[in-house]
Amino acid sequence: MVISILTRRLREGKTLEDFRAAWHRQGGFGVPTRIVTGQAIDDPLEIVTIGFTDLELDEAEAFLERTAPEEARRHERIAEVIEPGMTRAFYIQIADDDLS
Repeated sequence: MVISILTRRLREGKTLEDFRAAWHRQGGFGVPTRIVTGQAIDDPLEIVTIGFTDLELDEAEAFLERTAPEEARRHERIAEVIEPGMTRAFYIQIADDDLS
């Protein structure tokens, strides 16, 4: 499982709905993927997306190559609603604890 965490900042005058419309990916990624989107409690312009992609590390390069054309178009749309620059981090899942 690959975990991705991306933090972005909305441009002034843009909304979470604008971001979601630009961010949406037609057809998914072709592998099981769950994305959670959050908005900062103290700053509604800050958006974080946390992705969980059922992908082994040795499959990542082929995955990125296969998805690159659609991702480039999607990132162009996103760039219209977010400030330049974002924080990106990628991790390999090592545990999954249910603390209900």
